Amino acid sequence: MKTNKMIAILLATAALAAGCQKSQEYADVVYFTGTERSPLTNVYIDGPSSIAVSVTSSAKMQHDVEVPIVVDPAALEAYNAEKGTSYALLPEGSYSLSTTAALIRTGSAVSDPVAVEIESMDDLDFGLVYCLPLRITGTSDGTRVLATSQTTFIVFNQLIKTRGVDLQGRWQIEMDNTMKGKPELANLPACTVEIRMFAKGWSSMSHGISSLLGVEENFMLRIGDVSIGGVEEPKSILNIAGRGSSLSALDNPLSLNRWYHVAAVENGSTLKLYIDGVEVASVSSADRDPVNLGFYYNSSFCIGRSANDYRRFNGMVSEARVWKRALTPIELLNNQCYVNPATAEGLIGYWRLDEADDRTFKDISGNGYDGVASSTPVWTEEIHCPVVE
Repeated sequence: MKTNKMIAILLATAALAAGCQKSQEYADVVYFTGTERSPLTNVYIDGPSSIAVSVTSSAKMQHDVEVPIVVDPAALEAYNAEKGTSYALLPEGSYSLSTTAALIRTGSAVSDPVAVEIESMDDLDFGLVYCLPLRITGTSDGTRVLATSQTTFIVFNQLIKTRGVDLQGRWQIEMDNTMKGKPELANLPACTVEIRMFAKGWSSMSHGISSLLGVEENFMLRIGDVSIGGVEEPKSILNIAGRGSSLSALDNPLSLNRWYHVAAVENGSTLKLYIDGVEVASVSSADRDPVNLGFYYNSSFCIGRSANDYRRFNGMVSEARVWKRALTPIELLNNQCYVNPATAEGLIGYWRLDEADDRTFKDISGNGYDGVASSTPVWTEEIHCPVVE
């Protein structure tokens, strides 16, 4: 009899514990609106502006509830360390919050908006991507805060006004005298080439190739090739060729008359193509030779040309860069408009393509890989980067 009573007590205790666990699991919570999808919110600024954030409750409130919010620099440091990003903390004095506590009113599940006002860009360094990390610290009535959505990161991308060059399918920028045969450019186990491009027309040549930047037969980022099968318009396909094979973004044909950021990334084991920071194709490269940017095959490293028949690009380009490391997708996306050459790890060459000394385009990486235009440069009108659609 005592044994049966003990079993009953244990079963009752277990049931009570399970009930309490279920009650806690389904308790009402509050969280930053939208963070159930992503903790990041990207905004683009070129002057004083405003963005609204709010807090959501999993159920309508029976009374007014205040939800205190603070700026949390430590959360940004932790995010940067975890994700490999380098967001800078938005400087104090450049912004203000309309309130330090979001208010969820009686009968509502969403708070009144909290306005983040960008009051001045005077203290923002050119080209840096800034972030304001906001954290919920509690609630006025004890409603639980959902830990996974307790912090939101508002990422401020500065809209940069710049210009590029229009290659027009007629001229190119060559690094023949600066990169050709350089031993420091050979045997690169990892490499990234990236450029912003705007195609006005596809190649009219029989091969259908439009060269963007790189080295023919080694590491050439380009658009088109009539040998690409299985697509309606092979001349519009981004691809990387060299070292015995090629990789094509078959499912992501490019369009005319719009800006893209495109990149090829070799990490020593895998070769990948990116469009606007999104991976669009990959292939194993473990059996390939290292990249050699000093290689010469009818032409040296070049922007807008390759091989004997030139394979020129009919369009506009800006922000061309080469790295001796594999950039991450976040780096490709967030830094498409500018990087600080003084702090950019692994930067080999950087041509902003926004100015030239006569026909010479300076390599602002400091490594001296200047390029020389084959004709008088043709400049674009003012362009904004990034392009916000």
